Amino acid sequence: MNTDHDQLVSSELPHPVTPEGYQKMPFCCVIPIPHGFELASHCKPKLVYLLNGVGLVTETCRKTVKVDDCGHAEVNLHVLKIKGCIPFIANVEVKPINEQTGCSSDPHHKEISICCTESICIDHVLKCSVETSPHHHVDCHHVVVHDLKAIPIREDHCRFVKVTGNFQFHYVKDL
Repeated sequence: MNTDHDQLVSSELPHPVTPEGYQKMPFCCVIPIPHGFELASHCKPKLVYLLNGVGLVTETCRKTVKVDDCGHAEVNLHVLKIKGCIPFIANVEVKPINEQTGCSSDPHHKEISICCTESICIDHVLKCSVETSPHHHVDCHHVVVHDLKAIPIREDHCRFVKVTGNFQFHYVKDL
Protein backbone atom coordinates (compact mmCIF):
# COMPACT_ATOMS: atom_id res chain seq x y z
CA MET A 1 0.00 0.00 0.00
CA ASN A 2 1.50 3.35 -1.04
CA THR A 3 0.39 6.34 1.03
CA ASP A 4 1.38 9.97 1.38
CA HIS A 5 2.79 9.13 4.84
CA ASP A 6 6.43 9.93 3.94
CA GLN A 7 5.44 13.34 2.59
CA LEU A 8 3.48 14.04 5.77
CA VAL A 9 6.39 13.13 8.01
CA SER A 10 8.86 15.39 6.23
CA SER A 11 6.46 18.32 6.15
CA GLU A 12 5.41 17.92 9.81
CA LEU A 13 8.97 17.80 11.17
CA PRO A 14 10.37 21.33 10.72
CA HIS A 15 13.50 20.99 12.86
CA PRO A 16 16.89 19.89 11.54
CA VAL A 17 17.72 16.19 11.47
CA THR A 18 21.16 14.65 12.05
CA PRO A 19 22.67 12.20 9.54
CA GLU A 20 21.66 9.39 11.94
CA GLY A 21 18.02 10.47 11.71
CA TYR A 22 17.77 12.15 15.12
CA GLN A 23 16.02 15.49 15.39
CA LYS A 24 17.67 18.41 17.12
CA MET A 25 16.63 21.67 18.75
CA PRO A 26 19.17 24.53 18.93
CA PHE A 27 19.79 26.53 22.11
CA CYS A 28 22.04 29.37 23.17
CA CYS A 29 22.76 31.76 26.02
CA VAL A 30 25.10 34.72 26.38
CA ILE A 31 27.52 35.35 29.25
CA PRO A 32 29.09 38.80 29.76
CA ILE A 33 32.83 38.62 30.43
CA PRO A 34 33.73 40.92 33.35
CA HIS A 35 36.18 43.78 32.77
CA GLY A 36 39.77 42.65 33.36
CA PHE A 37 39.05 39.00 32.50
CA GLU A 38 39.34 36.88 29.36
CA LEU A 39 38.30 33.38 28.35
CA ALA A 40 40.67 30.69 29.57
CA SER A 41 42.85 29.34 26.77
CA HIS A 42 41.32 25.87 27.01
CA CYS A 43 37.76 27.22 27.18
CA LYS A 44 35.37 24.31 26.90
CA PRO A 45 31.80 25.09 27.97
CA LYS A 46 29.87 22.84 30.33
CA LEU A 47 26.11 22.48 30.47
CA VAL A 48 23.69 20.95 32.99
CA TYR A 49 20.01 20.60 32.10
CA LEU A 50 16.83 19.33 33.76
CA LEU A 51 14.24 17.10 32.10
CA ASN A 52 11.62 17.02 34.87
CA GLY A 53 9.53 19.65 33.02
CA VAL A 54 9.39 17.68 29.76
CA GLY A 55 7.16 14.79 28.75
CA LEU A 56 6.26 12.61 25.80
CA VAL A 57 2.70 12.86 24.53
CA THR A 58 0.94 10.82 21.87
CA GLU A 59 -1.80 12.65 20.01
CA THR A 60 -4.13 10.89 17.59
CA CYS A 61 -5.84 12.52 14.66
CA ARG A 62 -7.65 11.36 11.54
CA LYS A 63 -5.81 11.80 8.26
CA THR A 64 -7.03 11.21 4.74
CA VAL A 65 -4.48 9.40 2.59
CA LYS A 66 -4.49 8.39 -1.04
CA VAL A 67 -4.24 4.63 -1.59
CA ASP A 68 -3.11 3.41 -5.02
CA ASP A 69 -6.00 1.99 -7.06
CA CYS A 70 -8.45 2.52 -4.18
CA GLY A 71 -8.93 6.25 -3.83
CA HIS A 72 -8.84 7.97 -0.46
CA ALA A 73 -9.07 6.38 2.99
CA GLU A 74 -9.09 7.78 6.51
CA VAL A 75 -6.52 6.44 8.97
CA ASN A 76 -5.63 7.18 12.57
CA LEU A 77 -2.33 9.04 12.67
CA HIS A 78 -0.38 8.77 15.94
CA VAL A 79 1.86 11.78 16.56
CA LEU A 80 4.59 11.39 19.20
CA LYS A 81 5.57 14.78 20.65
CA ILE A 82 7.97 15.99 23.28
CA LYS A 83 6.51 18.95 25.19
CA GLY A 84 7.63 21.18 28.02
CA CYS A 85 10.62 23.28 29.01
CA ILE A 86 14.27 22.36 29.55
CA PRO A 87 16.02 24.76 31.95
CA PHE A 88 19.81 24.75 31.71
CA ILE A 89 22.94 26.34 33.12
CA ALA A 90 26.01 26.80 30.91
CA ASN A 91 29.42 27.88 32.15
CA VAL A 92 32.85 28.77 30.81
CA GLU A 93 36.14 29.49 32.56
CA VAL A 94 37.74 32.94 32.60
CA LYS A 95 41.02 34.19 34.00
CA PRO A 96 42.49 37.61 34.80
CA ILE A 97 44.00 39.29 31.72
CA ASN A 98 47.03 40.32 33.78
CA GLU A 99 47.91 37.34 35.95
CA GLN A 100 50.44 39.37 37.99
CA THR A 101 47.70 41.64 39.37
CA GLY A 102 44.98 38.97 39.51
CA CYS A 103 44.54 37.30 42.89
CA SER A 104 42.60 34.21 43.95
CA SER A 105 41.54 32.42 47.12
CA ASP A 106 43.38 29.46 45.58
CA PRO A 107 46.81 30.87 44.66
CA HIS A 108 47.54 27.98 42.27
CA HIS A 109 44.40 28.48 40.17
CA LYS A 110 43.25 31.88 38.93
CA GLU A 111 40.61 30.53 36.57
CA ILE A 112 36.98 30.67 37.61
CA SER A 113 33.68 29.68 36.01
CA ILE A 114 31.01 32.20 35.03
CA CYS A 115 27.59 31.12 33.85
CA CYS A 116 24.27 31.89 32.23
CA THR A 117 20.90 30.33 32.89
CA GLU A 118 18.23 29.85 30.27
CA SER A 119 15.25 27.68 29.44
CA ILE A 120 14.08 26.36 26.10
CA CYS A 121 10.42 25.45 25.70
CA ILE A 122 9.50 22.80 23.17
CA ASP A 123 6.41 21.38 21.52
CA HIS A 124 8.19 19.18 19.03
CA VAL A 125 6.92 16.37 16.78
CA LEU A 126 9.26 13.37 17.00
CA LYS A 127 7.39 10.91 14.81
CA CYS A 128 4.15 10.39 12.91
CA SER A 129 2.93 6.85 12.36
CA VAL A 130 -0.20 4.87 11.58
CA GLU A 131 0.98 2.42 14.27
CA THR A 132 0.90 3.18 17.99
CA SER A 133 4.26 4.03 19.54
CA PRO A 134 5.70 1.95 22.36
CA HIS A 135 6.12 3.63 25.76
CA HIS A 136 9.31 5.70 26.12
CA HIS A 137 10.96 7.62 28.93
CA VAL A 138 12.41 11.12 28.91
CA ASP A 139 15.95 10.76 30.24
CA CYS A 140 19.56 11.81 29.63
CA HIS A 141 20.07 8.90 27.20
CA HIS A 142 17.30 10.11 24.89
CA VAL A 143 17.73 13.90 25.20
CA VAL A 144 21.43 14.54 24.60
CA VAL A 145 23.55 17.69 24.16
CA HIS A 146 25.63 17.93 20.96
CA ASP A 147 27.74 20.58 19.21
CA LEU A 148 28.37 22.49 22.47
CA LYS A 149 30.70 25.43 21.86
CA ALA A 150 31.67 28.85 23.16
CA ILE A 151 31.86 31.72 20.67
CA PRO A 152 33.62 34.92 21.84
CA ILE A 153 31.81 38.14 20.86
CA ARG A 154 33.20 41.70 20.96
CA GLU A 155 30.97 44.73 20.57
CA ASP A 156 32.58 48.13 21.18
CA HIS A 157 34.02 47.86 24.70
CA CYS A 158 31.83 44.92 25.72
CA ARG A 159 32.87 41.29 25.60
CA PHE A 160 30.60 38.28 25.75
CA VAL A 161 30.74 34.59 25.11
CA LYS A 162 27.81 32.91 23.38
CA VAL A 163 27.31 29.27 24.37
CA THR A 164 25.49 27.33 21.65
CA GLY A 165 24.55 23.74 20.98
CA ASN A 166 21.73 21.37 20.16
CA PHE A 167 19.50 19.09 22.16
CA GLN A 168 19.21 15.87 20.15
CA PHE A 169 16.17 13.67 20.62
CA HIS A 170 17.20 10.02 20.36
CA TYR A 171 13.74 8.52 19.92
CA VAL A 172 13.25 8.04 16.16
CA LYS A 173 15.59 5.03 15.88
CA ASP A 174 13.91 3.32 18.84
CA LEU A 175 10.45 3.40 17.27
